[in-house]
Amino acid sequence: MAQPEQPPVGELLGLVASGANVGAILEAFGSLGTVPIEQLSARQWETLADAVRRDDDTYPANLAWRAAYGLRYLGHTERSFHFLTKADRTELDDAERAQFCAAWASSAWGSGDQEACESLTAEAYEAAEASGDDAALAAAWESRALLAAMHADSAGDRRAHERALEHATAAGADLMASRVHNNLGSQLFDESRYEESLEQFGHSLRLAEATGHLSSIALVRHNLADVMLNLGRLDEALVEVEAARALWNSVDSPMIGAAWQVLADIQRARGNTAQATMAYREAVAVAERENETQTLVPALVGTALISVATDPEEARLIAKRLLQIPLGTGNVPALTTAGWIALHDGDTESAISYAAEAVDEASRRQARAALAESLELSVLAGGVGDPEARLHEAASIWEEIGNPIRAQVNAIVQAHLFGTPFGERLARSTLRSLGVQDDAYGIAGPLQALRSDQDDVPVRIHTLGTFVVYRAGKPVATSEWPSRKARDILKILAARGASGIRRDEIADMLWPDDDDPGSKLSVALSHLKRVLDPDKQYDTNYFIVADRASLRLDIDNTSIDVVEFKGAAAESIAAHSAKDPGAIEMLEAAAAMHTGDFLADDLYEDWAAEARDEVDALGSDVVRVLAFALAKTSVPERSVAWFARLISYDPHDEPTYEALIWVLAEARRHGEARRYHRMYEMRMRELDVPAQSLEDMTS
Repeated sequence: MAQPEQPPVGELLGLVASGANVGAILEAFGSLGTVPIEQLSARQWETLADAVRRDDDTYPANLAWRAAYGLRYLGHTERSFHFLTKADRTELDDAERAQFCAAWASSAWGSGDQEACESLTAEAYEAAEASGDDAALAAAWESRALLAAMHADSAGDRRAHERALEHATAAGADLMASRVHNNLGSQLFDESRYEESLEQFGHSLRLAEATGHLSSIALVRHNLADVMLNLGRLDEALVEVEAARALWNSVDSPMIGAAWQVLADIQRARGNTAQATMAYREAVAVAERENETQTLVPALVGTALISVATDPEEARLIAKRLLQIPLGTGNVPALTTAGWIALHDGDTESAISYAAEAVDEASRRQARAALAESLELSVLAGGVGDPEARLHEAASIWEEIGNPIRAQVNAIVQAHLFGTPFGERLARSTLRSLGVQDDAYGIAGPLQALRSDQDDVPVRIHTLGTFVVYRAGKPVATSEWPSRKARDILKILAARGASGIRRDEIADMLWPDDDDPGSKLSVALSHLKRVLDPDKQYDTNYFIVADRASLRLDIDNTSIDVVEFKGAAAESIAAHSAKDPGAIEMLEAAAAMHTGDFLADDLYEDWAAEARDEVDALGSDVVRVLAFALAKTSVPERSVAWFARLISYDPHDEPTYEALIWVLAEARRHGEARRYHRMYEMRMRELDVPAQSLEDMTS
């Protein structure tokens, strides 16, 4: 049933601006339907609330629950809760009281307050049944679905969603129906039924786009990104979450924190630790400000897993905090995180205990992905049971749910533990082909647990992303550096590679206003050599070759990622030009080595800019050559992820959109082709450039 014609929201806001009396404002407010009310921004809600607030600092209940509902979907969790606690729901008839209680139950669920969620859900359902109102019944059934999720009642959760959808459809409430489909998709996602969840999110997106409600569109696209991440479609996931982030930013929504969190998860899966760390930091800040545990918990999980190698104490503190946060969907992520960190610390007893508890909880909740990870943790920690059988069970789960990245990680673990070096090399190569970069091996989890304590070179310098120096395979802690200038010398030398730099040039870079920079350079250089070789095992010029005129790193005795990447990129692009049959595998390996911006922590240092621009351009060239090469193979779909990565680099790249949409249409992935075409149209509008039609791009 279509929504009736509604007076515009502008008329209501005009009454407020003119200083109309409260009665007139509430009358105009009451004449508006759900969709126009939900178009109000957070600032407009506050303006409206100020106009009708009573002397005792409470609000009319019919406005309060709508404000709470609207603000929650805009991401303003604390303000949503404020309105619910500042109104008297006994003022309302049964239908409105049901909506009020359902909105509050949703907030209670979000904060992990099971007792409040149960009592409010019961009241919402009782009031909705008494009213017989379909919209109220839809809201009440959605509350029951959330409560079922809290109790790990998957069947009850699904039934409640289905009943909610029936009533939302009967009420003609497209936005509510969109949200029910979205929640159904989220339930299926939690059960790792990813293809089914994609179908539900597709229904939700179509309904949300029909209403034009930007925050709802953003939420669905955010969820699509999460599914694609778990299907191993990392670069497509990145495109979706960037679209969600842009939409939430346009409505000034704190839900942008959730977008930062999924963006960080994608970058972590790709091995981009520097970008992931930055995004997690943004997510945690927003989630803490809004008291939003649904974003806070996964953001803290990711932060802990990434920081375990460089700051293990921080990782331990985060794990402890995670175990104390109540969550409506259970604490399996906290348990597995604590387990991986304990394993990294050598505390196998604790790791085994966390793994066992995680296996039980994941099994109870039918959370298959969490179960597979818990089984892998159990094996790598040395837990009870047949390790081969447990790893096979985990592998079958990854295969069944369609997560190719974790399936390959599992294959690497099995090959490593059971002595099949060729199988391990093959699985690592396949992992690179999926877009996973080399830094993934330094993140707490199965790959990190397999790393050898010794490296193949005594000093390894990591500059693509976060700057880290590994000495005999162990990261050098920040506290071991006697000065920042010593670090800067090494960064500059890494950028120059084998060519090195004149002493006077580097001295002027680091001490431009000093009359005697040469002496300071000598002191800092001495500090640097002590960091690289604290036990004086090697000749003084073993790592840094220094004479009276110049300095350079000895690239035979040190591993420098940027030097190795430049060589691999040039070689792989040349192999493709020469039609070498192994060129695609070489390009994939080179792409995996480009793990982030050159010296991402030094974006404002002039001396790093030239090298950064060169590396960024080379990284983009590798991906572009790889994407277009794959598009011409017998399986052109393999190019989709790489085209999506190019779009993430440059969201206005029209030739890449054209190639990607054509490949998707040829593969009969028409829904995805349409979604990318809508994104392409939006980006062309930003440039005021005419967009090609979908038909022209696929003909």
